[in-house]
Amino acid sequence: MGLFRTVTKDRKIYGNWKVYSPEGHLMFRCDEKKAKWYLARDLADYLDKTEQEIKLNFKPRGLGNHNKDYGLYEMENKCVNCGDVKFLTRHHVVPYCYRKFFPLELKSHQSHDILSMCADCHEEYEFKAFKLKELLSIEYNAPINGDILDNKDLIKVIKKANCLYYPDISNNIPKERLKIISNDIKSYFGWKRLTKSRLRNLINQDIKYHRKTHGELVVEKINDFNQFTKMWRKHFLDNNKCEFLPKNWSIDYE
Repeated sequence: MGLFRTVTKDRKIYGNWKVYSPEGHLMFRCDEKKAKWYLARDLADYLDKTEQEIKLNFKPRGLGNHNKDYGLYEMENKCVNCGDVKFLTRHHVVPYCYRKFFPLELKSHQSHDILSMCADCHEEYEFKAFKLKELLSIEYNAPINGDILDNKDLIKVIKKANCLYYPDISNNIPKERLKIISNDIKSYFGWKRLTKSRLRNLINQDIKYHRKTHGELVVEKINDFNQFTKMWRKHFLDNNKCEFLPKNWSIDYE
């Protein structure tokens, strides 16, 4: 359990509280924390505390999973891969590093892609998932560690300005190279002359680095989110036994 050292032996992933609409339609299931969040804000009342049922007292925008094949059945707290009920962890089939940048209307579908796995199975699969991330980093030109995008060209110019401004650096650079550096800086700003004061102002600029994560870079270039989601689901199935998947869990769920 190298990646999941803090997981407790008796942890439960699914609370299986039933949430009903004001009209009495079963909308979805949630954990105890979410149910009590509704109750504490007077957004719901108990229907049956023993049966873990609450009823919303406001009209929701939609009916959640009502009339859908997935999301209303009781979820078993066991590893979907091996069936173990100990040291359970929450696994995002579509990694959260991507899902969190999905369009808002697609984020509501993420519960389908949150499955329970024991720590050992989870850790074993994460190494395989990382290999796919590495392939995506090449396909989408999205470095695993992210990339600095904003002000990148300006940062390069400032580094060149340092080479000209400080004698201990410039004295070790051939004159031909110094001339090229000077022309690069003038060309960037459209200057005709490069003065000492301009160099000083340039190297004293407060540049704010903005790093975009690997996930953000990938999601910006995704044309078909449905296909991207199915790819990760298929990868999960292909690299695990998945003998204990929830009822009606499907690669094609939308």
